[in-house]
Amino acid sequence: MLDKSIIKSLASYDGKHVLPLHTIAEDLAIRPDALERTTSIIESNEVNAHIGGTWILKHLIEIGLETDERIGENVLHWLKEFSEPNAQLHLLQILNRVSIPESKQSKLFNLAQKYTSNKNTLIRAWAYNALCIVAHMDPTTHDETLKLLVRALKTESPSVRARIRNSKFFGSIK
Repeated sequence: MLDKSIIKSLASYDGKHVLPLHTIAEDLAIRPDALERTTSIIESNEVNAHIGGTWILKHLIEIGLETDERIGENVLHWLKEFSEPNAQLHLLQILNRVSIPESKQSKLFNLAQKYTSNKNTLIRAWAYNALCIVAHMDPTTHDETLKLLVRALKTESPSVRARIRNSKFFGSIK
């Protein structure tokens, strides 16, 4: 059960100003159960839970919160289930910082492929980054990833092409 201050802060998030989310994240950052509590936020039915919770998770990971394969599995589940573009974006942006179990890498590859046709440019950019992450982990996806990247470099927007060029996988094949 989420405490009332978290529920109130989530509800006050206007979709632009992240101060309410930042406040929650800073409070959670000092707790030993930060990961579990953040997962509870994301999986709750509260207003802004998916968007706010994934932003909080992303922020906590960026400031050094340790994760485990369970979070990697959750991220894949949430990517499949969530329809909010901002939540999808946050999840795609943390993929390079979470551990994806070997048994789930093909699932990530398939999800990332799906997201490369999203109408949102940022989601497409980070989906290509996710393909590169899988290719870096799983050599059996190299050829297919390379084909997708070459096509994207010819057809995608400059921001998507920049994300592809900055990926670890693409940098290793130049």
